[in-house]
Amino acid sequence: MTGSAQQDQLRSALRYDSTVPRAMVHRAAIAEVFLTDSRRTEDQQDTYEVAAQLPRAHIMGENASTHDFLLLVEVLRQGGVFLAHAYEKVDLDESFIFRDLRIQMVDLAAVRTGSAPARAVVTFAVEPQRKRNGRVQAIDFSGSFTIEGKPVLRFSGGLAFFSRNVYKALRARRRDALAGVLGALPVHVAADPASVGRRNAYNVVITQPAVVAASTLSATVLSDTTHPHLFDHQLDHIPGNLLMEAARQLAAASVSSLHSISANGLQVTSLDARFQEFAELDLPAKAVARVEQFRLDASLGTLIVPVVVDIVQRDSVVASFRMEVAQ
Repeated sequence: MTGSAQQDQLRSALRYDSTVPRAMVHRAAIAEVFLTDSRRTEDQQDTYEVAAQLPRAHIMGENASTHDFLLLVEVLRQGGVFLAHAYEKVDLDESFIFRDLRIQMVDLAAVRTGSAPARAVVTFAVEPQRKRNGRVQAIDFSGSFTIEGKPVLRFSGGLAFFSRNVYKALRARRRDALAGVLGALPVHVAADPASVGRRNAYNVVITQPAVVAASTLSATVLSDTTHPHLFDHQLDHIPGNLLMEAARQLAAASVSSLHSISANGLQVTSLDARFQEFAELDLPAKAVARVEQFRLDASLGTLIVPVVVDIVQRDSVVASFRMEVAQ
């Protein structure tokens, strides 16, 4: 390889020596920023590669032997938001919401932690949706996620963006519709960490699940606004990552209860998440899980159990998740 070719290769390589600006991924804490670099691919205009460093120790990771599922989701969220700001020129002061997210694991062994922080590369194919004035109001994305060069998962999803005034109007309309039912919530006791697949009580986001029907369990969602990851900054609603974590904990507890296996050994292998409405912090939120019949996932070579989890406020589903979990 010639000297100029080597220089070109070094110049184009994704870097892992510092994080992107925290404002570009809507984070307050630098420690909560995982993205380090990005580049547009040469073959397609709206396809990008995003670099991220996955920590070996994180409050959500709990020093586990695998990279926590919620942290992989957070990398995808940060990637979508970053690309919208950096390449699609969405203003930094605009608000965003997750519309939907789908994930399929392709290699369970590839998410095991190693002896050093892991280098991830996420490839995004982005489809911006624009208004007549050219402003991007949403993006759809799909792609693949690798860790240390090994394929880990495939994904697709969508984010919507709102100007400050439009977001305020949306929230005011929602709050006005719930006038008279919002208020201080009763104090609940969190579930035993081991029963929901957690080790640290600080990370438990549901009450102890209760059986409500055959193969159906429910629990109350808990929102601790002091949590440094789930509430990295002040929010006026329950964030999507907390709802996903509540769904995962209830799914793990439900499968553990019905099949007499440890919740700590269960891992999410696929996710189909849909967010229908804002989940309010000052309105009781209930998670309801329905466990389906286990089946063999031939591609992963393991038995998986599908679980459907709905997050309900005032008899309306605000978010729904279909997960598959495996040991």
